[in-house]
Amino acid sequence: MSNSEMPLIIEAAVSLEKADGIEVLVNSSPTSTGAASAGSGISERSLYGPTLAGARAALDAGASIIHHHQDIDLPMDQQVAQVVRINREILDTHPHALIYPAPLLTGATHAEVHQHYPALADAGCLTMIAVEMGRTVFAVMDETGLPSNSWVNGQTYSEAHDLVMFANKHQTPLALGIYTPSMCYWIREYAQRGLLPKGTMVKIWFGGRYKVWTDREPTVRNALAPTVKALDAYLEALEGVDLPWLIATQGDNVLDTPVARYALEQGGHIRVGEEDVSGTTQLRNGELVEAAIELARSVGRPVVSGSEARRFLGVKERRLQMA
Repeated sequence: MSNSEMPLIIEAAVSLEKADGIEVLVNSSPTSTGAASAGSGISERSLYGPTLAGARAALDAGASIIHHHQDIDLPMDQQVAQVVRINREILDTHPHALIYPAPLLTGATHAEVHQHYPALADAGCLTMIAVEMGRTVFAVMDETGLPSNSWVNGQTYSEAHDLVMFANKHQTPLALGIYTPSMCYWIREYAQRGLLPKGTMVKIWFGGRYKVWTDREPTVRNALAPTVKALDAYLEALEGVDLPWLIATQGDNVLDTPVARYALEQGGHIRVGEEDVSGTTQLRNGELVEAAIELARSVGRPVVSGSEARRFLGVKERRLQMA
C-alpha cells in the first residue's frame, strides 16, 4: 500500500481546559482540592458538557480517537468518576471510538495519577491508554519574560513499563507520546518483544509557539519545532518499527505548520483539537477535524473512522457491558 492510499486516522484533543490548575502544581506539591456536591457522586462543572459535546462533534466529523481532560480541581474520586462517565457517554453514541483521558495530575504517586485506568477497565469502557514518554519540562515564563519556572509531565521508564504491562493485561492500545527522537529507541525495545498491543500509535509531539491552554501566551518550545527536518529525524529513529504514527503540536494549530502536509504524504496520521491550538484559530473541534479531512483529500489520503478505523489499526471490537 502506497502512502497516498493509506487510510488516515484523526485524533481530536477536545477539552478547552484552562492552565490555572496546572499553575498550582508549579510551586506546590500535588494535592486534591475542590468540594464535592452534597449527596452526589460527581460534581458538574463547566468542563464536562463542552468536553462531551466536543468529542461527539469531532467523531461525527470523522475523528477516530478522542483525548479529553477531567476537572483537575475536583477531589480525586470525583475526577475518576467524571472520566468514567465521559468515556461511557461518548461510547453510548460512538461505540467504536478510541478514547484516552488525561492523567490525574493532582495525584501524589504514579498509582494515584493513573487510578482511572483500572476504574475504566472495571466499567467496561477502557479503550486506549496514554503513555507520555520520559519527563518533559514545560516552561513557565516569569514577569521578565524569561523561562525561569517550569512544571514537569510524563512518566519515568519504570512508570511507563507499568502502563505497558497494564495495557497488555487488558489488550488495550497505547498512545505513546514522545517529545524527543531518543524516545523512539525505548519504543523499539518494547515493539521488538511484541509488548505493544494492536492499535498502539506513536504520537510525535512538536512544540508550538505558545503556552498550551492560553490565548497566544508566549513560551519556550517544549519539543522540536514542527518542521520537515524535525519529522525526518523522528522517522529515521523509528525506521524498522512497525507502528502507525501521528503528529501533534502543543501551542499551535498543527494544520498551519509546514509539517502537516508532509506528514500525510509520508503516511502519517494527525491530531487536531481545541486543546492544542492556544488561540491560533477560532475553529471548533468538529471544524478542525473537517479541515484535517480537507488536507487529507488534497494529498489523496482516505479518512477512516468508527469500525473501519478499528479494523485498520487491528483493534479488537469492544464488548458492550451494561452500566
